[in-house]
Amino acid sequence: MKKLLSFLSGFSLLFAMVPAASAGGCYVDPVHQYSGKGTIKSGVFLRDHACMDGSVILTTLAAGASVDVIGFTDGWYRIAWNGGRGWIGMQFLDNGAQRTGTAWSSYHEYMSQYPSVKPGTSTPTSAPTTSDSTILGKTKGHILLQVQQHGEAWYVDPVTLKRYYMKDGPTAYQMMRSFGLGVSEKDYTMMAKGDDALKSKLRGRIVLRAQAKGEAYYIHPKDLKMHYLQNGEEAYKVMRLYSLGITDADLAKLASATVPIK
Repeated sequence: MKKLLSFLSGFSLLFAMVPAASAGGCYVDPVHQYSGKGTIKSGVFLRDHACMDGSVILTTLAAGASVDVIGFTDGWYRIAWNGGRGWIGMQFLDNGAQRTGTAWSSYHEYMSQYPSVKPGTSTPTSAPTTSDSTILGKTKGHILLQVQQHGEAWYVDPVTLKRYYMKDGPTAYQMMRSFGLGVSEKDYTMMAKGDDALKSKLRGRIVLRAQAKGEAYYIHPKDLKMHYLQNGEEAYKVMRLYSLGITDADLAKLASATVPIK
């Protein structure tokens, strides 16, 4: 009987270290910023992402540990502890922190600015405010895919020299409106007929036919081909199709920003 109770006790502890949130709704909800302290209720894994599926365990936090609570997304608290930061299931924290009013509509945009860091290894840093010139020279105007994550797409605007998270079709449509450059029918006709000199000046840009109901085209920065973006969903598909893979380390060297609303 004592052996059975011992086994059940150990099993219960392991179960308690697993957050209740499942992978079904990962990375969908916005991230809300918090400020304040919290206390760990019971032993729990600190993970690099707010999801059971595919996340990496950074360390184990013991019951009673005091942590800084810096964020929240569906069922997960973002905490900082011992020079690192990561995610824990909300049921394992006695939270004394409050929302600051700041929020990120995109989980991936938040994580690009504040990546997880294993406690005790280094000081967490935010994303740079300016982009690395070497990486920028190779990626300007491209759509980048995070090959080491879940294929998240980012557009590197050739004008602002920053990357913008292309979450879905509606976001791609907003990008067309925000980054689109109006061109005359004369210039459009020249480009459509193969004027590479003109297209070279606009490589990586989204151009809009101002005199033809604002039809949008993406000029690929490498081969200068023009790809018609019929609508947001089509733009999302086309731009991902002609994307460039990038590692997390290189992506982190590019400054990020939120897509402006126009």
